[in-house]
Amino acid sequence: MHSHRQEPWATCPITEMGFLRIVTNPSFSPHAPAWNEAVSILRKHTEVSPRHCFWQDSLALAEVDRSLGRRIKGPSQITDAYLLVLARHYDGRMVTFDYRMESLAPEGSVEREALVILRP
Repeated sequence: MHSHRQEPWATCPITEMGFLRIVTNPSFSPHAPAWNEAVSILRKHTEVSPRHCFWQDSLALAEVDRSLGRRIKGPSQITDAYLLVLARHYDGRMVTFDYRMESLAPEGSVEREALVILRP
């Protein structure tokens, strides 16, 4: 995992909201920051990093359907599929620990090139 530290990285509205939802939840940590504090932390890390890029959340869901529609097996994969198609759109990669993403991007597919699954 450390080999990726110097690579460019991106966020989009969905990933930023997901980060905020997790870190502000007291179940995540008894020292969870308040909403405005968490936003400040996020902004600090995204605005000062020369390797960070913000991706506009600008794709129509029809693009997700065209690219991955047949591979989506249920509602829990809709956001994952959108993020994967967004990464392809920006010539980036989606990095995740979720091995279940392989069903959206099987070996040999163009989507697989945009997916990095980290194994702990």
